[in-house]
Amino acid sequence: MSRVPLVLLTGFLGSGKTTLLNALLSREEFRDTAVVINEAGDVGLDHLLVEQGADTVMLLEGGCLCCRAKGSLAPVLEGLLRRSRDGSLPPIRRLVVETSGLSDPAALLEGLISDAFFNHRIALAGVVTVIDARAFRQIVDIHSEARMQVALADRLLISKSDVTDNGELAAVQQRLREINPHAEQTVIHPRAVAMETFWPQSLDLPRALIAPRGMICAPEPVPIATASAAFDGAIAPDILEEWLDHTMSLLGPMLLRMKAMLDIAGASGPTVLHAVQGLLHQPVDMKDWPVVERRNRIVLIGRDVEAQILDDALDRLTVAVRRTTTRQTVLL
Repeated sequence: MSRVPLVLLTGFLGSGKTTLLNALLSREEFRDTAVVINEAGDVGLDHLLVEQGADTVMLLEGGCLCCRAKGSLAPVLEGLLRRSRDGSLPPIRRLVVETSGLSDPAALLEGLISDAFFNHRIALAGVVTVIDARAFRQIVDIHSEARMQVALADRLLISKSDVTDNGELAAVQQRLREINPHAEQTVIHPRAVAMETFWPQSLDLPRALIAPRGMICAPEPVPIATASAAFDGAIAPDILEEWLDHTMSLLGPMLLRMKAMLDIAGASGPTVLHAVQGLLHQPVDMKDWPVVERRNRIVLIGRDVEAQILDDALDRLTVAVRRTTTRQTVLL
């Protein structure tokens, strides 16, 4: 049974994420999408509603679903997919979870990844964060949630550039790079965003790893460090397992996020890994490589940990792979 891809959509209050969702949900290419609103209150979707049942699931124009969730998210996702399978809801090909503007996405991701059903039936496609260019620099150093939303993102969609001068927009983009040098930045108009701009493709790792390793990002009180590596060589499963055990034990909840696309020995396509706060999501085996280069790519994002420690963790894996490759070459 194939796993359903899920995008976590986040962004601070007033960033424009609901406007973005409204625009996406009205499009043909976003059919068969279930959207879960993980917050209380109105979400501005009334003009799209064509049917509303007695529960929290709403069928939207174009065949999409909207579900408002309070409390634990995993049971809501399980219920949606179960009802889709038994025919009481339309088919669901993808999931989007929109978080509250004041939420820390790390806590939400941790709750999902620790859930057995989520690991079995859902594949994390990535984290997309909407940025209000006009207000970002005023809120980022005041609200730790805003920094975490940026730090954990795969893609940063910058809105409200039409009401922001070029100098301020450049300053916002620089601040975003300081917090998360690995995320792809795109200036958008929320009502004119293409599907390929919104939906992360293969973790966006090829672009993410262009950035230098070990950049210290956000100031106190939430120091965030990142490190990344790209290297050749097939990884033996036992070497990867040993490295994961050591890294997860060493960093624990300080490892905000790990995302990796790995060349595992014996596999034709790459293996995609996600981890959040020391919890590892079920690996996803892809059929084919989405890029020409068959290389290992890993990004580590840590909180309250020195960048050198993240670099050292990556070095342990690259050295182990290099030794194995050298040993195999000698035997040949």
